Amino acid sequence: MAPTLRQSLSRKDLANARQRMALARMLGIADNEVLALAHLARHGTLTPSALGRLLGLSSGGATTLVQRLERGGHVVRTVNPSDGRSSLLQLTSATAHAVSRALAPLVSDIDRLASDFTPAERDAITRFMECAAEIVEDHASRIESALEDDERTKVTLALPGLWG
Repeated sequence: MAPTLRQSLSRKDLANARQRMALARMLGIADNEVLALAHLARHGTLTPSALGRLLGLSSGGATTLVQRLERGGHVVRTVNPSDGRSSLLQLTSATAHAVSRALAPLVSDIDRLASDFTPAERDAITRFMECAAEIVEDHASRIESALEDDERTKVTLALPGLWG
């Protein structure tokens, strides 16, 4: 029996996680730090707080992560031109080059695979993948909101006991 679309997406997610772990080992960093680098590669620059939100980190957690990436030579900070009080993060050219070199064979293989499809098929696949990514991102946001609501409820319920 042929795999369903959901099974194929699940398999791709697991393959992506394995690729990310291999890249983390190659760079000598943690898996979530590779995710941070991937977000920076996708967006170009991000504020530390925006990066923290994308990774689901607290302010302190984001600061610690950014400091590790800076010490490792993976990111640099520049002054945010629209708000001089904040900074922007971007990949260092050395890290961008190392990641590009490591992923070049994968990119080549994906490009070769894509060439097996007609332009109309590639458009349909792209549309499906973009819509699926949006659905997953929306679902993650809903889970995060529910967790935040639960945390607020716990705090609200705990306060009377502290004051009573």
